[in-house]
Amino acid sequence: MAEWDAFHQNEEQDEEQEEGEETGGEFKFTGRDSLVFLVDASKEMFIKGEDGEPSNFDMTMQCVRSVYTSKIISSHRDLVALVFYGTKHSKNPRNSFKHVYVYHDLDEPGAKRVQDVEALRGDSGARLAGETLGDSGEAETSLGNALWCCSNLYSDIKLRLSHKRLMLFTCRDRPHGGDSMRDRLARTKAGDLKETGVVIDLMHLMKPGGFDVSLFFCDVVSPPEDESELGLQLEPSYKLEDLQKRVRAKEQKKRALARLSLHLAEGMNLAVGVYATAVMARKPNAVRLYRESNEAVRSKTRTFHTQTGSLLLPSEVKKAQYACSFLIILCVSSSEDQ
Repeated sequence: MAEWDAFHQNEEQDEEQEEGEETGGEFKFTGRDSLVFLVDASKEMFIKGEDGEPSNFDMTMQCVRSVYTSKIISSHRDLVALVFYGTKHSKNPRNSFKHVYVYHDLDEPGAKRVQDVEALRGDSGARLAGETLGDSGEAETSLGNALWCCSNLYSDIKLRLSHKRLMLFTCRDRPHGGDSMRDRLARTKAGDLKETGVVIDLMHLMKPGGFDVSLFFCDVVSPPEDESELGLQLEPSYKLEDLQKRVRAKEQKKRALARLSLHLAEGMNLAVGVYATAVMARKPNAVRLYRESNEAVRSKTRTFHTQTGSLLLPSEVKKAQYACSFLIILCVSSSEDQ
């Protein structure tokens, strides 16, 4: 049965590719986009601004919620994760990293996840975050362990990913308080992530005295992928609108609908990418659910012998096409014959 298992092990990916081809005409499914929110949960993030302005943590949760809802509407098959670092409690695969709390694994966004993020907003959300995550203080923060944990989240995904991005939210320009060993570990893990194709973006927030990206984070974040992409911003985000604008500019990957090669003259060619500035949002396909457990039902096709009823392997199934020839006699009558 090894041949049968080898033939059907990628059934789910084949179904996804067929759906992508149906919705886009000439467009072919190339994989899913993935996005990991890595959020600093230190006590500095929970300090409210002047005149009752929301805290940096509250603004971050509003941005995460906005991205979750937009993903559900526009690209519900993309994978999203939410990870906190600098926490008192630890929750991650095999609990290998201290003070790292994986709130949401890399998976498709849904209503339950939106409700979870919504519960972390406001004063009640800050209290819930304090009870759930805790606060380990600056001395125990290890950004390197957090990046390492995010790397494991990506490695555990068996699906084909077309784009991998990590957004880092923090208001501390020196996350390790000048500890050179932990700084070096974080830079090393950031380099490992970038070598595997993960794009690291910094969404730094306002703190008293200003945020200096040259102290540490300029060596961690990824450079812009092209000239049109927004690069590293030196000024931190003061307001929610500014932060949402930066997140919105980064979380959408620009995909070329087609690439053309224009021949201008002898030895002179010009490559042109065709992009769509607006795409119609389509209604997601219906999901079949099992009536007793309400779980998603996956369909598989099996072929049986009509006489013996035995299961047929893919190599035993042959397809044929009967060619039929038709003789068409076209009678043309002219006006003279009439």
